[in-house]
Amino acid sequence: MRQANESARDRCPACSRTAAYLLDWEFSGLGDSIFNYTAQFFCCQDCSLVYVQNIDDARLARYYAGECSYFEKPHFAVTSLTNQEKYEAYIRFLNDNRVAPVDMADIGCGRGGFVSRLSERWEATCWGVDVDMRSMPQGERTGRVAFRMGDAARLPFDDRSLGLLTYFHILEHVRDLRGLLSEAVRVLRTDGFILIEVPDAESYRAHPIGSAFWISIREHIYHYTAKALIAALQSQGLHVLQISRQTLPTPEFSYPSLMVLAKKTERPGAAANIPRAGDVAAYVLESREALLKQAQEILAVAENQHVTLWGCSAELFSLLPLLDRRLVRICDSSKQKQTSSYKGMAIEDPHSVPISGKLIIAPYLHGAVIKSTARQLGWSESAIHLLH
Repeated sequence: MRQANESARDRCPACSRTAAYLLDWEFSGLGDSIFNYTAQFFCCQDCSLVYVQNIDDARLARYYAGECSYFEKPHFAVTSLTNQEKYEAYIRFLNDNRVAPVDMADIGCGRGGFVSRLSERWEATCWGVDVDMRSMPQGERTGRVAFRMGDAARLPFDDRSLGLLTYFHILEHVRDLRGLLSEAVRVLRTDGFILIEVPDAESYRAHPIGSAFWISIREHIYHYTAKALIAALQSQGLHVLQISRQTLPTPEFSYPSLMVLAKKTERPGAAANIPRAGDVAAYVLESREALLKQAQEILAVAENQHVTLWGCSAELFSLLPLLDRRLVRICDSSKQKQTSSYKGMAIEDPHSVPISGKLIIAPYLHGAVIKSTARQLGWSESAIHLLH
């Protein structure tokens, strides 16, 4: 299949220029996960957008409805001080660019942290919209924010009804990029604003987390350059006003943020100072090589004996297809994951796993905590290995 793909071409979803096949990346998942497949990554030869070509939003919807656990992860807690700091950075960006209070909606609002904070000082109607009922605050209205079910491709608003739409970490998750932006244009009033934030793929290398963290996030279908995001906005007649690149905090780590503010106007002009696109494709290829090296290191640690892998993380789901299943067992502290399996292999409770052989701690971000728990369970220091 790889040889057949090497000459494959596609139209870039952002700028419509030629995109070429980059590589295959075999993901995996628990049970009948949609991610038990080989992703085909393509790269635009003009704007340098890297994206998964062989997936669609109908398939992704199955993930968000059944597999996704964003609703329970502490990473998204609205009471987190670091998340609150991030919300304030978003509000400052709006204020610095003189976006006055207008009726608005935060699309993909999750638990409503940003829109709730904005509503405290925003003298206009604020909506939170999300496809995941489990994430949104219960009840139709919480404080001064009203919440609605809806997805980015079919917003629950009338034509030209809102003055601001915000999308924080949404566009990397939706395959139909142009359909999403077209729907935003439908809902925005003339002279309305759209604010988008995505991970800045050109800065992945400057913010390393383990060997292949950024590419192992299976639901991230797009890896954006600033040039790609600007091209996508301009393709829908939106005028780009401001670009911001900075490092923002989350509870476990800081990440490279790319924010773009654009405006719906009857006479859109060209964005000034469009940056040259960095080489995201090279980073993806490097990540793949690092992942292969990591798999070899695990096999070396195993010494042809069984190893226990602790933590069903995104990193592990990229590694598992590279390992010999006959030599591994998997455990995880999540009771939900303990009810599932990986290709017929049960996900075990760490407290019931035999303490023998080597223990590989898979998650990059929680390794220290898991290691401390493993030591309490009786694993020796010499038996424990953390992935890096």
